[in-house]
Amino acid sequence: MASTRLWLRCLATSAPVPSTLSIKNAIICRTFTNTAVVAVGRKRPAAPVARVPGLDNPGVLHNLAEIHPLLDHYPRLGDQDGNLNLVTAKNWPSNPPLDEMLKGQAEDDVDESSLPHGLTKDDLRKFIRRALVIKRTSNMTTAGKIPTMYALVVAGNGRGIAGYGEAKDEEPARAVRKATNRAMRNLTVFDRYDDRTIYHDIDHKFHATKIQFRSRPPGFGNRCNHYIHEICSCIGILDISAKVWGSRNPMNVIKATFEAFTQKQKLPDDIARARGKRVVDVQHTYYGASE
Repeated sequence: MASTRLWLRCLATSAPVPSTLSIKNAIICRTFTNTAVVAVGRKRPAAPVARVPGLDNPGVLHNLAEIHPLLDHYPRLGDQDGNLNLVTAKNWPSNPPLDEMLKGQAEDDVDESSLPHGLTKDDLRKFIRRALVIKRTSNMTTAGKIPTMYALVVAGNGRGIAGYGEAKDEEPARAVRKATNRAMRNLTVFDRYDDRTIYHDIDHKFHATKIQFRSRPPGFGNRCNHYIHEICSCIGILDISAKVWGSRNPMNVIKATFEAFTQKQKLPDDIARARGKRVVDVQHTYYGASE
């Protein structure tokens, strides 16, 4: 084996082979300039060495630890004369960002003109995003079942602005991104009393879901359904209690919550205008304001 290794080392480095070496376990089947085939040990059939353009001697083994100008790059056509420009392939990080992976694949991109007054795209980066519902759906057709992914996302800044969006796609990641973009386009401004709770108790019914919302004093916290808890966190409601009766379908609960907060709340200005009183009197009577 020692003599065989010495002979192979001389062959790889193009050094002259001593005549005293005994080559018992090596067989040269063809000329080395065309295709070199070396079988060591059990006389196995060797695979031909492919020619690489640009190498002076195709028989010289290339060191894989070194960077070769042709083997380690992707040649692409450059100028009109036919010269090759060696362009190194782009190296992605171990975890590529989701925005780059799904770039140009999402629908309903956010436009600043569709946002509430005063908000920009830079403000959207600080928004709280919650994917509350992600499930698999299927559409039954004559060709069979067509599976898709459904996503419902709630987004808000925690200071009175929030919205929800729904989307479907073949991939769950794209469905979540579509739903997030639609939630950003459907942002709504919610009125909060003292920037922490709702103005009054609300009873609301949405299809088969019935929810009772109760305003609570400071420090009470959010004691309610987990879907309502996430929505209140996105809106910025800190003190509230809620009870759900009937259907607890997550989509019905989420839509009922948004509908109740936007349509069922009566502000002090509306009550004062309906009763013919001043806003200060209404705040003193209903909310215990000193002034």
